[in-house]
Amino acid sequence: MIERLMVAQTFRDVVWNRRGVRGWAAWLALQPASALFATGVALRNLAYRTGVLPVHRARIAVVSVGNLSVGGTGKTPVTLWLARQLAWRGARVAILLRGYSGRASGVTVVSRGDGPEAAVEAVGDEAVMLAKCFGGVVLTARNRIEGAVAAEQLGCDVVVLDDGFQHRALARDFDLVLVCGGETTLLPAGPMRERTTALRRADAIAVVLKNEEQPTLTPRAAKPLFVVRLVPTALVESDAGRWRELPIGFLSGRHIAAVAAVADPSSFYTALRLWEAQLEEIFEFPDHHLYTRLDWRRISRGARDLELIVTTEKDLVKLEQFPFPRGKLLALRIAPQIDNADALIHMVMQRAGLSQAA
Repeated sequence: MIERLMVAQTFRDVVWNRRGVRGWAAWLALQPASALFATGVALRNLAYRTGVLPVHRARIAVVSVGNLSVGGTGKTPVTLWLARQLAWRGARVAILLRGYSGRASGVTVVSRGDGPEAAVEAVGDEAVMLAKCFGGVVLTARNRIEGAVAAEQLGCDVVVLDDGFQHRALARDFDLVLVCGGETTLLPAGPMRERTTALRRADAIAVVLKNEEQPTLTPRAAKPLFVVRLVPTALVESDAGRWRELPIGFLSGRHIAAVAAVADPSSFYTALRLWEAQLEEIFEFPDHHLYTRLDWRRISRGARDLELIVTTEKDLVKLEQFPFPRGKLLALRIAPQIDNADALIHMVMQRAGLSQAA
C-alpha cells in the first residue's frame, strides 16, 4: 500500500506538475507513451464515429456527467446534484456508476432509494456514498448498457452516468463535461484521458472552481458554458450507520487530523484551513483505499490528542465501521453551486425528453 501511495504521489506532485529536474526528466521520458496513448484514443473515437464499434441507444433517457482528466473534478457531487434536481422535477432517476474498486462485475442494485443494499467491497465507495445521499435508485455495472437496461426494469425514465464521457458504447441524450485547470498532457505523462478537442462531443461544459478559486479557464469549444463552485456546506457524522449533518462552523479553531483516500486531496485540505481548522496531522492513502484495522490503529494513535478526525464522505463509508470515539470522526460535505442552474436543468430535461411534473 505504501509503495502504491508513493508512486501515485510522485506522479501527481512531481511528474504531472513537472516539479524540479526529476519531474521534467520523467515528463519528457513519458512523452512517447503519451503519444501512443493519444493514438489509441483517437482510433477508438474514430471507430465509434464511423460505426466500426456499435453504439447502443437505451429505451430511457441517458445523461452523462464526465470529464477529460483522471479524478478530482467533482463528478460525483455534480452527478448527485443533477440526479436530485431531475427527481425533484418529477423524473424517475437512477444513478449509474462503474463501481470502481468494487468486486462486482455484473449489474448490482446498490439502493432502491432507502439506503445501501451492497457493501463497499462489492460496489466501491462512491456508489455506497451516493446510496446514502440519494433517495432514488443507484446501480453499478461495468457494462453501462446492461446498467441502463436494469434502470429501465426498475421503473426509471432517466439514468445519470457518473463518469460517463468516455463510455461511448451507450448513446447519451446529454453530455455535461467538467473541466478544471489548464493541463493538456495525456496519460501517463499527465492526467488527461482525452485532448480538449473532445469537448466538441459535449452538450454543455462546466468550469469547476474549488474553494475560493476564480475563473481563469475558458474552453475553446463553442458550447453552453456554466461555472460550478465546489464548496463545503456541512459536516457529516455517522450514528450507527445513519448520517446526520452538523454545522460546518464546528470546525473553527479545532485541532484536527485529516484522513483522505482521494485522487487529489489538496482542495480538501484547503477547505479545512479556510474554515479555520488547525490541521495538525494528515493521513493520506491511495484513491479508493479500503481501510484496515491496522490503518484504524495508526489513525487513532496519531489523532489521540486531537479534537476531531475529519475525512471525505466517500472515506466515511469505509471508516464508519471502526470504533472511533463517539463524535470524533466527521466528514466534510462538498456540494456544487452552479451559476444559472435553472437554465442547465431546463436544457438537460429538454434534450432528454423529460416533462416537468413538479
